[in-house]
This record gives sequence, C-alpha cells and structure tokens, in this order.
Amino acid sequence: MTFSHDGLRDSLTHLAAPPYFYENLRRDLATAERNKSRLTLIRFQIFPSIQSSDEESHYEVAILSFAELLKANCRAEDLCARLGRFEFTLILRAGRDVALSLTERVLEQWQSEDFTCKSSCIAATLGESSLEILNRLDNEELRGITGSH
Repeated sequence: MTFSHDGLRDSLTHLAAPPYFYENLRRDLATAERNKSRLTLIRFQIFPSIQSSDEESHYEVAILSFAELLKANCRAEDLCARLGRFEFTLILRAGRDVALSLTERVLEQWQSEDFTCKSSCIAATLGESSLEILNRLDNEELRGITGSH
C-alpha cells in the first residue's frame, strides 16, 4: 500500500491530504486570531497489535474503517486529514471541551482486536504558527481510552 494523494484528498480514505490540511491550518489559525475564536487539534493514531496480520489488505481495511468512524463523528465545519499511514489529525473550530468529547466518542466506538487507537489533543494559543502547534501536537503524549485526557 502506498500513501498517495492528489494534493486535496488521500487516495485511500478520501480524507484531506497533507498539503490541503496544512493550508487550512494556516488559514484557520489566522481566522481564530483575528476573531478571537477557539481552535483545537486532535491527533489519532492506530497501532497494529503483535498478532495482527501482515497482509496489506488487512491494514487497508483498518485504515478505511477508522476513516469512516472519523467521518461519522466529525462536524461539517471540522477538517479531518490522514497525515501518515496510521495517523489522522483533525482541526476543530471549537474549544478543548468539544475536542475531548469527540476524542472520547471515537475511542469508545473504535472496535478492533487487531489495532489499538490512541489520541492527543491541544488547543491553539494566540499568535501560534502552524509549525509551532504541530510541533506541540507531536510532542503531546498519545493516550488510549483508559488514559485520562
């Protein structure tokens, strides 16, 4: 399986592709600063278990299932992207409370014996660049459903 996109959509999941995500993040950060509104990022990552099959089709099914779960739980104004093979990031035009509620819902609904899911969530701060917020998100500890957010 290759990770490919047309610049707008991921070819496998049809979620936003990295270039489209990064452009929207820059725009949304500027809008949030101008309007004094809230913006939160959520990162989800699924991890194959040790017993998981090595077949690519098995990985594709899990990735597609998780993408569909995200689509079902996201609002129209939110942006959901696949940024890595098993990594998904959401831009929420809302506060941390909404993000934590969405995160908990997704973690509770994810049903897979072969893949575990963990997440992290951060709120944008005033004047923060897209690179700064993404670095903070990358450094944030991923937590599973039993972890406290």
